[in-house]
Amino acid sequence: MRLFSLRYFRNAELFSLLIGALLFAFVLAVIFRFLPGRKSKEERRDSYLLFLIAGVYALIAFTRLGSMKMPDTTWQPVATPQQIVLELTGKTQFSEILVFSGEGDNNSNWNSYQFGTNDMLVEGSDDLENWDQLVWLSKENIFRYVSHYGFWDYRFIRLTSFNRDDTISEIAFFSDNGGKPLPVRIIRDDHADTSYPASLIIDEQDQIPLEITYYDHSYFDEVYHPRNAWEIANGQYLYPHVHPLLGTECMAVSILLFGNNPFAWRLPGALCGVAILFVLHHILVLLFEQRKTALFGTALCAFDFMHITTSRIATLEPMSVLAILVMFDLMVQYAKTSFYTIPFRNSILKLLVCGISMGLAVSTKWTACYSAVGLAIILFYTLYQRWKEYKAWQKSGLPVPEGSAIDRFPEYLAKTLLWCVLFFIIIPIVIYFVVYMPAHISRYSYSVQTVIEYTTHIYRYHSNLQAHHTFESVWWQWLLDIRPIWYYSGTGNDGTFYTIACFTNPLLSIAGIPAILYAIYLSIKDKKKNALFISVGYLTALLPWLLVTRCIFSYHFYPTSMFMIMAITLSYDVLTRKYPELKTLFIVFLIFVVIVFLVFLPVICGFGTTRQYAESLELLDSWSFQ
Repeated sequence: MRLFSLRYFRNAELFSLLIGALLFAFVLAVIFRFLPGRKSKEERRDSYLLFLIAGVYALIAFTRLGSMKMPDTTWQPVATPQQIVLELTGKTQFSEILVFSGEGDNNSNWNSYQFGTNDMLVEGSDDLENWDQLVWLSKENIFRYVSHYGFWDYRFIRLTSFNRDDTISEIAFFSDNGGKPLPVRIIRDDHADTSYPASLIIDEQDQIPLEITYYDHSYFDEVYHPRNAWEIANGQYLYPHVHPLLGTECMAVSILLFGNNPFAWRLPGALCGVAILFVLHHILVLLFEQRKTALFGTALCAFDFMHITTSRIATLEPMSVLAILVMFDLMVQYAKTSFYTIPFRNSILKLLVCGISMGLAVSTKWTACYSAVGLAIILFYTLYQRWKEYKAWQKSGLPVPEGSAIDRFPEYLAKTLLWCVLFFIIIPIVIYFVVYMPAHISRYSYSVQTVIEYTTHIYRYHSNLQAHHTFESVWWQWLLDIRPIWYYSGTGNDGTFYTIACFTNPLLSIAGIPAILYAIYLSIKDKKKNALFISVGYLTALLPWLLVTRCIFSYHFYPTSMFMIMAITLSYDVLTRKYPELKTLFIVFLIFVVIVFLVFLPVICGFGTTRQYAESLELLDSWSFQ
């Protein structure tokens, strides 16, 4: 089936995904047909479509998400220098030395961190006396398989470590014919009685994949976040991180549950990607009060490139964006109610949960602070509206309407502002400090001072970063989809090509700019509240990036893209109400969004394809997928 799909669709996974989607749609239809409940036929249909969209998205998101198999035990030296001698017990001709470096015991050496090979010599011999240099293992990336190629024929292999920071989780030797690693054993280990015997480097040969792709090891920023997650899960001293730790701790929980492997690293993000669809749908229902309209916007999100790509890599964005959407959802709920007509306690509870969500978002990634400004704007706009209603009532001279508390505005305003100090300042700060407690950010005990120092380190890193990257981009390129960031490429044993790039579905980019301009226009001219909320969300997520001078990438557009999708949905809602005949045009647009999504699946999800097909999708000179 996979070969058939690759041959005819240029996507090794597409055929099975289509079959799976059809099967899921059928099973879901049967469930909804016989599900007891009081919902109307229309409500059942809309619920079915929502779960169908989310289910199909989840099917794609979890397909070949990551391997659950990876070497776990790690050797590190206890002396400098330290030597290990291995013997190939069968065939002695080999053309590949494969090294996988995990993380060792950071708590064993207070002056450094134990991960990756830094300065290791690999030599070969037939008599244990005369040794020839084969390769140097230097600066190998953590949690990543690295191959060294040549043509060698030696019975004995000697590894010499010159750096106490070296680590190796597994080393393997392969012949020209491929297949399984050559049989090997340890014949010399002067430190076999320590906690790190040399046997650790060859004890998991069965965990080494015969074909290595993104599925099997880390790529892009996964050399950072899973490493810190592993450290938290194992009580290790934390290598300095450049973001708050909540998202990393979610990965740590996943590692504790499923082991240290790519599936465990990526699972939290994939789950958040599915949850984002449901939260976005709820926001759209709040904004437009039309489930069909909400389904339209949810489908746009489900078939956006950036959403699926970012949900399948072990970074912090999916968790941060989910928290941002939750806090936006709660603030919209608050803005659409009034403390004149609902119990004041209920309105305050919405703000409390909103503040907690903001604290979680900021404790995942500081970019949530941008959207927190949007919360403040919506909050004060809402209070301003309540003040206008209060002044209008005072001017009217009428008695207090039945069931209204409009005469208590001064009291409610003062209480609301005081509660907001707690909800949006004190509680988020407390959450931020508490989040650091499970991690060993200091060689000593946890303290407020260590969190402050760590936070200062994060700020200095981002403010002083002078690095440049081949695939860096700037904000206006995100809007026009000009410069995707290329995460990964590799070729399988059978020549199948794997590549991953992160950018926006081009059709959404084309529609996004006029849609947000239209939203801003409607918020100013027609004073439409939903247009105002969307415009505020979009601009507060995007505008701060205009001031950033450090190296940034297209995935930084991810939070803004959610409000771009809301803006397109707003255009759909307003224009189809005014001109019903345009509904067909929007449906056709959605169909093409899905088609383009399917066409680009191999380069946004890493599904097997051909190099020629990936090259054919490079529609702009600035796009590169190989």
